[in-house]
Amino acid sequence: MNSRRLFLLVVGGCLGCFSFLRADNATPPFELAKQYSADMVITSSAGQAITSKIYTDSGKIRTEMSTSGMQVVSIIRPDQQKMYSVMVAQKMVMEMPYDPEKMKKQMAAASGPEGKFELVGPDPVDGVACTKYKVTTGDGKVMFYWIDTAQKAPVKMAAEDGSFSMLWKNYKAGPQDAALFEPPADYQKMTMPSIPSAPGGPGGSGQ
Repeated sequence: MNSRRLFLLVVGGCLGCFSFLRADNATPPFELAKQYSADMVITSSAGQAITSKIYTDSGKIRTEMSTSGMQVVSIIRPDQQKMYSVMVAQKMVMEMPYDPEKMKKQMAAASGPEGKFELVGPDPVDGVACTKYKVTTGDGKVMFYWIDTAQKAPVKMAAEDGSFSMLWKNYKAGPQDAALFEPPADYQKMTMPSIPSAPGGPGGSGQ
């Protein structure tokens, strides 16, 4: 799984913008809170696990990913039409323009063409009572989704072909610290003309 697709999966997981939310036949089976935090673990077919922490508050998003021994921090500010990649080791911030329509198209390309979801039935995940759904996209790809039956929040997503799975943990609805969505003021800032192919950079979760 390349870094660009990984980034889109993480952001898509945060926004709930995967293929079944673009499904053409019904209302989505869950609704994310406008303010929440969660841990996510993405596992590739090779068994490589990428962990991430997500914070979102009324459209603002912060992701902290651990991959290849590095921390990758990204901040999306739709209200400012800006996106930041924080590189803590270098004490640098890359600022890029954020185009929500462009991001939607990129996430759509990453998740696949529109499809429809079908109820499979009860299927617990790690002791959490979940309802399982099957999604078949227009090009025949199949994904499965597990939704917390009580909280109506996503718990797991997996490709039928085993190419990847995504596990949500510690989902907590509620307001987030505003400082999480601000780049460190004492870091050197670089301005990029557009979103690079692999948003984010080596760094950590520090402010």
